[in-house]
Amino acid sequence: MALAQPVNIMPATVPGPQTPMPLRVLVVDDDERSGRKLADLLRRDGFVMEVCRGGLAGVQRLTLDPAPDVLVTDLRMPQIDGVTVARLARTRSPTMPILIVTAYPDLAHRLDGAEPMPQIFIKPLDYPAFVGALRALPKTA
Repeated sequence: MALAQPVNIMPATVPGPQTPMPLRVLVVDDDERSGRKLADLLRRDGFVMEVCRGGLAGVQRLTLDPAPDVLVTDLRMPQIDGVTVARLARTRSPTMPILIVTAYPDLAHRLDGAEPMPQIFIKPLDYPAFVGALRALPKTA
């Protein structure tokens, strides 16, 4: 008489920790073409993207829910500059990562004292370094 084989009731693989959601990135740039190009590249790299043309549109977007996980902004824009956009973002979320993409890095001193300090990237953008900085940010669930 043959003995019954034991049945493995455990799944073959144990599910790991839940995969984090992709970062939601808001790009604010008065140059619509540059903003959309950056957003297209980041979208292809797995980020969830929104683009606002100019500081005023960025400020309006930041008043809505859900807040983005990350703000990417130009500094020098008409009407409302990137410093103002960044400050508003931090009132919504004090630890929101902010990445500045600018041809005028000397204006970044106006963000002195911001904690955590925004990361500054100079135009023309070194995209591999930029996307590496985004990927190094803490993931949200």
